[in-house]
Amino acid sequence: MFVAPILEIKTESDFGTGPAGTGKTETTKDLAKALGLLCVVTNCGEGMDFRAVGQILAGLCQCGAWGCFDEFNRIDISVLSVISSQLQCIRSALLMKLKRFTFEGQEIDMDSKVGIFITMNPGYAGRTELPESVKALFRPVVLAKKMTVLYKVAREQLSKQSHYDWGLRALTAVLRMAGKLRRDSPGLSEIVVLMRALRDMNHPKFVFEDVPLFLGLIKDLFPGLECPRVGYPDFNAAVINVLQKDGYIVLDHQVDKVVQLYETMMTRHCTMLVGPTGGGKTVILNCLVKAQTNMGLPTKLTVVNPKACSVIELYGILDPVTRDWTDGLYSKIFREMNRPTDKDERRYSLFDGDVDALWIENMNSVMDDNKLLTLANGERIRLAPYCALLFEVGDLNFASPATVSRAGMVFVDPKNLGYQPYWDKWVLGRKNEEEREQLNGLFEHYVPGAINYISMYNSLGAAIVDNGRFDFDNYVKKVCPMMLVEDNQEKKATTSAYTPNATHTDIGLKRVQHNAYEMPTALPFCLVLSRVYEGR
Repeated sequence: MFVAPILEIKTESDFGTGPAGTGKTETTKDLAKALGLLCVVTNCGEGMDFRAVGQILAGLCQCGAWGCFDEFNRIDISVLSVISSQLQCIRSALLMKLKRFTFEGQEIDMDSKVGIFITMNPGYAGRTELPESVKALFRPVVLAKKMTVLYKVAREQLSKQSHYDWGLRALTAVLRMAGKLRRDSPGLSEIVVLMRALRDMNHPKFVFEDVPLFLGLIKDLFPGLECPRVGYPDFNAAVINVLQKDGYIVLDHQVDKVVQLYETMMTRHCTMLVGPTGGGKTVILNCLVKAQTNMGLPTKLTVVNPKACSVIELYGILDPVTRDWTDGLYSKIFREMNRPTDKDERRYSLFDGDVDALWIENMNSVMDDNKLLTLANGERIRLAPYCALLFEVGDLNFASPATVSRAGMVFVDPKNLGYQPYWDKWVLGRKNEEEREQLNGLFEHYVPGAINYISMYNSLGAAIVDNGRFDFDNYVKKVCPMMLVEDNQEKKATTSAYTPNATHTDIGLKRVQHNAYEMPTALPFCLVLSRVYEGR
């Protein structure tokens, strides 16, 4: 991606510059490997003189290999000026397409496949500034400057979450996404592609409070660059259709989360959906599966609770005496899931339960780039391209960093959902239009006031809110089933009051109970009762 264009314009040399660990040397080595060329890496230092460098350059020219001079700016400045004349001699011979040329007083052969690359870390201690005579012979290529700066600042300024990963695997996923965007939209500039990949591949994993901070960092790194998200109009329409058909309230944020999961699974074969209960993780997963199926891509989801059985029951056991193999629950599911098929379909395996090292460490080889499940009997099952692993978890407090780095993350925060959708969905389930209007009127009259009272005036409630423990979404969610209970009791009181054997006293008592459970009275009663349960 970086070095190949330089070779196309026949400069035959480049220097990669950037912080340590960004892949300058590995990029050169990997490109040489892809082209079937030998790449000789030389680690430069203060002790190298022009004679030592000259011998290496002469050997490269004669055998047509690539030479990568790592940390080139550690060489003494007086030596660099002499090396520049050696490099100029080689460059002139290449431009003139000579078969033999004079180098350091000797006539040697010239192989046109030779390439000279240097890497350097600018601004580090013990480094010197390259002379202009050397810079003129190379085309600079800056690797991952914005990526490393963004990840460094994000690691320092954003909150510390167990599902955040800023390592090499996260960078690799960004590069995969950037490559896909580049292929799909060749007209986009590289800076726009990088900005979009960095934003879209990291945004899904952030908690509610970190989202504006991260978007601010993106704006600081790419000032004045506005780049809308990639649109999937057909997929978005399918998602909205599924939500409406299943009776859910269509929310832009929830649709966006389904799209984020869809995008993450484009570059990752292992994805974790993380977030507290009540955020809509299951709805998002089921919506993705149904939307893909409705679009003509049949998708099968197999759900496994890994904490419902032991590790032996999950992965199988090899008898130490008889050497008989007993298949486990997941080993059987995984084998069946990866059977070859002629159909264009998707097969997902969902682990619905807490993630801990006890059972998930056996999945490490599947979750990384090897994509192999290795069983105790020596069997190795490869994850097929049409299969993927999904995890639905509340948190990753007991997962190791090795596990976190292997999976793409999509965080579902209940704060984005709020309590209104729960009420709206429950009210839509009522068949009587007049009843729905009355319930909504009562909701507007009582619920906001109750929440304001809890958060502002009640001393116990204020303390709970300050500590971040009071869950208003759960508070309102409890009201809905309580109202349903009150409504059922109301119907029961109405139907049972007029039994053949009922006395006048019974009928009068039932009428009193019926009046007690009228809707305007029931809602405040449920609000108080829900507050007691939630704040206990």
